[in-house]
Amino acid sequence: MPDSPPILIELRSVCHEYAAGSPENELVLSDVNLTVAERDVVVLLGPSGCGKSTLVRIMAGLIKPTRGEVEYRGIPLHGVSPGVAMVFQNFALFPWLTVRQNVLLPVGRLPAEEQQSRLTKVLATVGLGAYEQAYPRELSGGMKQRVGIARALIAEPEVLCMDEPFSALDVLTAETLRNEIGRLLASPEHPLRTMVMVTHNIVEAVYFATRIVVMATQPGRVDVVVPVDLPYPRDPDVPGFRAIVEKLHAILTRTNLPDAGEVTKVVTTEAGGTRRRIAPVSLPYVTPGEVLGLLSLLGDAEYDVFEIAERLGKEFGAIIRVVKASELLGFIETPGQEVRLTTLGRELVAASTENQRSIIRERLMQLKIFELLVRLIRVQPEHCLPDEELLRELRTALPHEKPRPLFRTLLSWGRYAGLISHDQRRHVIKLHHHEDPPPPA
Repeated sequence: MPDSPPILIELRSVCHEYAAGSPENELVLSDVNLTVAERDVVVLLGPSGCGKSTLVRIMAGLIKPTRGEVEYRGIPLHGVSPGVAMVFQNFALFPWLTVRQNVLLPVGRLPAEEQQSRLTKVLATVGLGAYEQAYPRELSGGMKQRVGIARALIAEPEVLCMDEPFSALDVLTAETLRNEIGRLLASPEHPLRTMVMVTHNIVEAVYFATRIVVMATQPGRVDVVVPVDLPYPRDPDVPGFRAIVEKLHAILTRTNLPDAGEVTKVVTTEAGGTRRRIAPVSLPYVTPGEVLGLLSLLGDAEYDVFEIAERLGKEFGAIIRVVKASELLGFIETPGQEVRLTTLGRELVAASTENQRSIIRERLMQLKIFELLVRLIRVQPEHCLPDEELLRELRTALPHEKPRPLFRTLLSWGRYAGLISHDQRRHVIKLHHHEDPPPPA
């Protein structure tokens, strides 16, 4: 039996939070355990906000995790990893340097002859041999990303990390670069054998990966690891490729569209007993306009959530947030991966603008988070709730949420529905006098 390839990167119980110790610390990653071995192509897949970019930066040593251990070849990692190179989404080129100067940055300490040898090879690999003296301003987006890839490859890293390297490119350019990276992975002569990549594109993940790490959010964590045992180069039209895509669709739908329902917490009483308390369910960070747009798109049809993302040209994580908000309010239902209007959703689409506001106002008051908001306003002097008081309550009631985006979301929905008003000069929230809702039953 052949020996297992050596482990290059190992993460053990890695957690990370931003603004640690502040009132608004945000747990981005929780208890992540992951390894990357030689000849692995590990793709991190998941919705926006699940910590994919943070995780790949931790692997590269660009970010030190709040807790947990990171090792490179069995040695604890302190600072930038010596065997990892990084390709960023936004090109990250120095505009005052030529292509030659940008690409040579990682190998500036090597002898001039070795620098030139490597430069010639990598520029030929990415098809930029004729652009050595060009400046970034003279290049298209696709060519700028080729420079970024060449700069990473010239260091001859053991691991190439790429953070959504094709997302800022047009469709045809992105497809060309995908094919070129796929060609390098398939070539036994090329030293690029190990890669970690961040993406939200399911087909792209299956095209490259030997293992796909599907991540869940709030906080970010590993949900499922899907092996991909397909030979390179890969054809998206073959049945085996399509079967893995469908499997990932099902996993991502289950992970991101769980069964709706209130969250029940068990709390301890002063007497030492326990009681159950219904906790508020957060409203996803979307606007009323986004939800109404989705409902109008659906009409009488039924769409796959990934088909909706493709039709609108949106990242599926963004569409899932809109779908979750719509389902939470009772306007759609999601059997399996399908999205379709409920009776109430059809009524909302057909209603006048004023009646739409009335329907949404009624639905908002069915949510515990808006019950909490109204209750807080009622107990304040002059029924004026200070912004900071609401932010404190949100941090307590929903500790894993981002309080300021949630605050803005509540304001957006409450004001659209004519439920509340916001005095930006005094930084207080009030109920609309003419629409003062009755106390929750």
